[in-house]
Amino acid sequence: MRDDFKERLAGLGPGRERKERAKGESRPTRIDELPGTVRTDDVLVVDRSLRDLISDDSLASLLTEIGRVGRAVRARDDIDDDVKALLGNPQGALFVDTETTGLAGNMIFLLGVMRITGDDVRLTQVFARDYSEERTLLESWTEMLARAGMLVSFNGKAFDLPVLRDRLALHGLDAPAEPGHLDLLHHSRRRWRDVLPDCRLQTLEWRICGRRRSGDIPGEEIPAVYHHFVRTGEIGDILTVFHHNALDLITLADIALALAAPEEEPA
Repeated sequence: MRDDFKERLAGLGPGRERKERAKGESRPTRIDELPGTVRTDDVLVVDRSLRDLISDDSLASLLTEIGRVGRAVRARDDIDDDVKALLGNPQGALFVDTETTGLAGNMIFLLGVMRITGDDVRLTQVFARDYSEERTLLESWTEMLARAGMLVSFNGKAFDLPVLRDRLALHGLDAPAEPGHLDLLHHSRRRWRDVLPDCRLQTLEWRICGRRRSGDIPGEEIPAVYHHFVRTGEIGDILTVFHHNALDLITLADIALALAAPEEEPA
């Protein structure tokens, strides 16, 4: 994988902070003040272009790489059909990652989805500001699901989608039929299990995508951060959860591209 492609997301969080300082923007003090907020009535919805988080050049590099790989895979027969379908038509895919208050059976408080639109990458995060807003978050999910041509996740077949189904049932909500689901964990294990110590998302991010996170929150701390936010409304730590969720989604695109690299070449 090219060096510029490996490095393009290295400053995701700090890059946004530098942009804010350059524009004279202040750090939000309320969750409803997050840049990109488009809905605040009964759930918080933040919708942004990836160019709000990374540089225009970095976004252009990502889109160029997606287009290049998408064209290249059409003539190859050594790539899994699901991976080929994603890279051949990324505009139809919905990349999905959830944050919950614990293991399966606990509420979903943050739903992150990413879409590639051709000339942009859109990141939408739906956030339940308290426990009562989960139902509206799930209603937003059903609307997105109805328009999705493919789902892309990391361990979503075992965790995210079953939890979403369970929470929909708990709230008495019907869900549209799910489209095909590309779970990148399974493909990553088949590709790299003999060369990596494990196939956790952040291991792949470091060893395959060529970057390490800075200032990220450990996943086991996320539920406590959310409960603290609900009690106090303090947003400092919850912003790191939004950042963590965004990084997970972006890494999904990186891993999909790495899976398209020929076996004899380093990813």
